[in-house]
Amino acid sequence: MGERMEAAIRKYREIQEKNLEGGGAEHMERQHSRGKLSARERIDVLIDPGTFRELGSCVGTTSMRIDGRIPEAPCDGAIVGTARVNGRMIMVHASDFTVLGGSVGAQHMLKFTRPIELAAMWRIPYVVLLDSSGGRLGYRDVPMAGIDWQFRVQSVYSGVIPQIAVLMGPCIAGGAYIPSLCDFLIISRNSGNMWLGGPRQTQAATSEVIDRNVGGADYHMQFSGSCDLVGDTDEAAIRQCRQLLRYLPQSFKEAPPLWDRTDDPEREVEALTDIVPDEYQQTYDMHEVIRHLADEGDYFEIKDEYARNLITCFCRFHGQPVGLVANNPKYSGSILEPDACDKYYRFLQVLDAYTIPLVNLVDTPPVVPGESDEARGLLRHMGKIADVYATATIPKISVVLRESYADCGSMIMGGLKGMGADLTYAWPIARFAVEASQTDYRKVYGKGIEEDAYEAYLNRSREKVDVFETARTWTAQIVDEVILPRDTRKKIIEALEITRNKEERLPGRAKNHTAPPV
Repeated sequence: MGERMEAAIRKYREIQEKNLEGGGAEHMERQHSRGKLSARERIDVLIDPGTFRELGSCVGTTSMRIDGRIPEAPCDGAIVGTARVNGRMIMVHASDFTVLGGSVGAQHMLKFTRPIELAAMWRIPYVVLLDSSGGRLGYRDVPMAGIDWQFRVQSVYSGVIPQIAVLMGPCIAGGAYIPSLCDFLIISRNSGNMWLGGPRQTQAATSEVIDRNVGGADYHMQFSGSCDLVGDTDEAAIRQCRQLLRYLPQSFKEAPPLWDRTDDPEREVEALTDIVPDEYQQTYDMHEVIRHLADEGDYFEIKDEYARNLITCFCRFHGQPVGLVANNPKYSGSILEPDACDKYYRFLQVLDAYTIPLVNLVDTPPVVPGESDEARGLLRHMGKIADVYATATIPKISVVLRESYADCGSMIMGGLKGMGADLTYAWPIARFAVEASQTDYRKVYGKGIEEDAYEAYLNRSREKVDVFETARTWTAQIVDEVILPRDTRKKIIEALEITRNKEERLPGRAKNHTAPPV
């Protein structure tokens, strides 16, 4: 080996050793003292052991100067590479807070955007482990540190490959759009915070003093709806990401991965008649129904503490991953309102983007009108779901357990065949109507409604039609078949098999689309 080669190899090894140290022992110790993992430790939790292959390990900052010198910035605070999770390839980006606070400069930004483009070409998911102070202050290599490029690349490839963000540090101002543009956002309760303006920025701009918890995991889960999953620690949040990836395909071109078929597809579920009361006014927890129907009783819930009157989750039927949306009578009588509509809309957009079948479990009254929800755009939110349901080309399977009323149960939960449901089943106790209320509209509206109009229309709208009356003619376009409760799991599995090769093309539209935030 010649001297030139020896020197080059020595330099390479020095760079790699410095990369492992990040911003240095002091910064690494500070990171750990806050209960946070380092960037490389986070990658190790995410991936299958020994599968990480780094890209751009020799990159560093070039233009920033502190006291007249260019600071050492291993990897420019961005560790990027390919790896395997559950045996399947992904692209991963981890911001390193120990290096200049994980701030974004030109090289850091390019190590974010170019890997997304590569991941889209290679048809593999993109996972970003976020812990960044945002744009690099005083850095003028590119305006806004190039964060506008990030927004465009994320949006262009939305719905092409799964994009998942795991937030384990501050995320402020422009940087906060990055996790919002991903398909899923997971936040560490211990370390993650996300604001358009953090406490200091808000106080400086408006004099308003806000608590740090306003931007925390629980806040975004329970109130803003921006968060999909929460982990108590960095490690717990990352393990949530590993689990989520098991339900998602590599790209919109592939089907979700089949799991081992360990649960009998012919299994009958006798317990359902005990879980679901046949008295319509009695409540129950739909989670129990899902637990008895899904393979091994296992399901993976999304936004579990947001709009709890609607359940969105992933689960498996005979090894096939599906997205399941169910009304939950335990909370607010399972009524759909603006938050539940947003939750449903977002989830269904993602399912359709990645060709994941939809299963609906229906038991809901109609929308309850009121000034507050009307002002929040209830009609607009309902319209969004009607649009995405009607245009979704994935298999759509519905089971009506007890009640399916009006625009809620009938239209957007798959109770009306005209909206595009492939197969709609109903239990023998199911009933349908335009609405459930017993209100006398003559008293509500005054004397403007004629007596014969009330008798002929308004009273008829509240008449509850049982499933056998509905199923008498196919022209009603509601029920394909009445099924016994114990056969619900078997019928869902049959429906998934029947629709496995479904092909539907919308006039003038491409199959893939974005999954934008709401």
